[in-house]
Amino acid sequence: MALSDDVSRIAEAAAAHSVPGQDVVGVLTVQSVGGERAYLAAFADVAGGREWLLLDDRANPVTNRERVREAASIAALVEVAEEAADRVSDEPRVASLGYLDSIGADSSIAAALPAVEELTRDVEQHYKLELV
Repeated sequence: MALSDDVSRIAEAAAAHSVPGQDVVGVLTVQSVGGERAYLAAFADVAGGREWLLLDDRANPVTNRERVREAASIAALVEVAEEAADRVSDEPRVASLGYLDSIGADSSIAAALPAVEELTRDVEQHYKLELV
């Protein structure tokens, strides 16, 4: 199955967790340090509110705080690295440490670490389910 098909499948599954007036606005594919694939879904409502939900490869919601933090951190680091390296693409890709290494790192990534922590904190604070 192609990555774009996986993302579509997960977006559809994530939509089942939306509330009225809320839409799935993005799905980021993340590979953990242990090699597990998960999908970080972003939800937005008309008032600009945002919530998050991590789904595993079977489209089951993840409630483990450490897994959610790891996925959010990797996704944010890759986003920052792509912007710093001017490698932003509309094509789906898997955010992983291996992919991050392939982009390369420089001082602009280190300077962005507060933004990574901010996104991770936002995901935790606005998570759709209770984290354990």
